[in-house]
Amino acid sequence: MAPTLPKDSIPLSAWIYVSLCMVTIGDAFLPAPELKQISAGLIVVFLLLEFRHIPMPQKISGLVLVALAVIAAAVSGDWRAVILEGISRSRVFLVLFFAITWLQFPVKESPSLNAVQANIVSQPPGRRYLYLTFGVHILGSVLNLAGLSLLTTIVERQKELRAKRRLSVALMQGFTAASSWSPFYIGMIVVLVSLPGLTWIEIAPAGALMAVCVLFAGWAFDRLVLRRGRAGPVTGKPQPVSNSHLTATIFILLSLVGLAMTLVEVTGTNIPVTLAIIGPIYALIWYASQRGKTENSLERYQLLSGDVVRYLPGYRNEALIFVAANMFGAGIAAVLPSGDMSAALNDLLPWTDAKLVLLMVTFVAASAMGLHPVIMVLSVSAVFPPAALGIEDWVLGLAFLGAWGVSTMVSPFSGTTLFMSRVAGVPGHTIGWRWSPPMVIMSITVVTVFVIVLRHLSS
Repeated sequence: MAPTLPKDSIPLSAWIYVSLCMVTIGDAFLPAPELKQISAGLIVVFLLLEFRHIPMPQKISGLVLVALAVIAAAVSGDWRAVILEGISRSRVFLVLFFAITWLQFPVKESPSLNAVQANIVSQPPGRRYLYLTFGVHILGSVLNLAGLSLLTTIVERQKELRAKRRLSVALMQGFTAASSWSPFYIGMIVVLVSLPGLTWIEIAPAGALMAVCVLFAGWAFDRLVLRRGRAGPVTGKPQPVSNSHLTATIFILLSLVGLAMTLVEVTGTNIPVTLAIIGPIYALIWYASQRGKTENSLERYQLLSGDVVRYLPGYRNEALIFVAANMFGAGIAAVLPSGDMSAALNDLLPWTDAKLVLLMVTFVAASAMGLHPVIMVLSVSAVFPPAALGIEDWVLGLAFLGAWGVSTMVSPFSGTTLFMSRVAGVPGHTIGWRWSPPMVIMSITVVTVFVIVLRHLSS
C-alpha cells in the first residue's frame, strides 16, 4: 500500500507514473524508438523512487530475477537491447493498472452497484455461496478489484472462522476465474503479449465457458465436501434490487466492455492502451454524475484526478515484479535455444495432453512457492513456443488463462491473496497454503480436463 500522504500532496513518483502512461499511449499511435527508451527510463526512475517502500519478499524475488536477466543479457552479447526490451515490455501492464484505478473510485459511490452489492451479501446461507462467486465474477470481470471490494463486507462481519474461510474462498474463486476471459484482467494481457498471434476474441468465448464450469464445480465442491453446517444466519429477507438499479448496473458493465472492444477494432491499438484512454473519460463522467448538491462537476473532476494520481505509487510491488519477470523472459529467450529445449521436452513427453498436465501442475506449484504467474507465462512461452511443442496458440493460451486464475489463490504473495488477507484479518500464507488448496486442486483439475477435452473436440 502507498504511504499515507496529506490530501494535497502528490509524490514525484506518481507524476513519473502518469508521464509513463502518456508516453506509452503516444507511442501506440506514433511509434518511435525514442519513446520506447523514454518509457523504459521512466519505469526505472519510478522503481528507484519507490524501492524502499516495497516489502522485502518482493524485493528479493524481483532483484534475483533482474540479476539473472542481466547475466543472460550479458551472455547473449547484446545486453542493451535485451534489457531495454524486457523493461519496455512492462509498459502495457502498468498502463492497465492506471486505467483500472480510475474506475475504482466512482464504483464506491454508485447507488446502483451498491444496491446490487446489498442484494448479494444479504442472501440466505442456502444460496449465498453461489450468489457471491457469480456476483463477484460478473462485477470483477469489468471493475476488477473494485468489484471484489464491493462484496468483502460479508467476510468482514463473519465471526466464525470456518464461515470466513468458505466465503473468502468463494470470493477469490469467483474473482480470479474472470482471468479466463476478461480483457480488464492483467492475466489476459500477459497471455496476449506472450502469444502475439492470439487475439482476445479468439480466446474469450472458450475462456468464459471454462470459467462457468470452474464456478459451478467450485459451488458443488463446497456444498458437498467443504460445508459443515450453515455459514451463519442472515437476519431479514434479501434486499431487493430495483429494475432501475439493475438496468444501470448492466449498462455500466456492458458499455465499458463495448466501448473498449470497439476502440480496439477501430484504432488497432492494444487493450491496455485503449482502456487507458477510455477509463479516465468514463470515470470522470460517471463520478461527476454522482455529485451532491453542494458540488459541481469541476470539483468532482479535480477530486477524482487527485485521488487517482495519489494512488499510483501503490503499484510499486506489481511494477517491480512485472519488470523483473519481463526482463527475465527476454533474457532467457536470448540465451536458451528454444528449439533444442522444445525437442527435449517432446522426447520426454511426446503426448500433448501430458504436456498440458505438466504445465498445470508446474503452474500451481510455482505459485505456491511464491513465483508470480507472469514469470511462468513469459518464461514458458519464451522457451517453449507453442508451435515447437505441437500445441495450437489458443490451446496454450487457454491453459495459461485457466492456470493463472487458479494459481493466484494458492500464492501467498498474489494481489488477490494479500487483499483478502487484509479483509479476513489472517496472514496471506494462511489463505494461500491452508484455506485455498482443496478448492485449487479441484479447480485446476476442472481447467485441465476442460482444455484437453476442448482440444480434442476441435481437432
